[in-house]
Amino acid sequence: MAYRKQGRRIEISLAGHTEYGDVRAVARGMDLDSYLELMGYTEGPEVTSKSGIVRQLERFADALISWNIEEEDGTPTPATRAEFFALDESLALALATDWIERLGGKVDGPLPSGSPDGGPSPEESIPMEPLSGNQLPTAVPA
Repeated sequence: MAYRKQGRRIEISLAGHTEYGDVRAVARGMDLDSYLELMGYTEGPEVTSKSGIVRQLERFADALISWNIEEEDGTPTPATRAEFFALDESLALALATDWIERLGGKVDGPLPSGSPDGGPSPEESIPMEPLSGNQLPTAVPA
């Protein structure tokens, strides 16, 4: 059976953030060509004078699917481009940064239980003995 290409959904979580720890969102992933252009590794079809961070924020706003952000009265805030750019700048940057990091492969939490621990460091097993006083010269005479 072959792998079926499908649009990737990226779950964003600000768990551990001192102010926004309970904020979660879902955004679309992107193909490699778009990712390389977004990160500035290649020039995309739209060469603009906008800075890299502005392009990244715009791409995140366009990729946004849902979030758990509410208005002060408790009504859900729509996950739209306009609402994203209306957020507090610290929250907007935290969400977009997590999305970009996850695009690049960031994962949460500890490694799975089946993951090897790497074993002991080789430095611990290398014997360290003082060199003898009679060392041969290492330079080759000319």
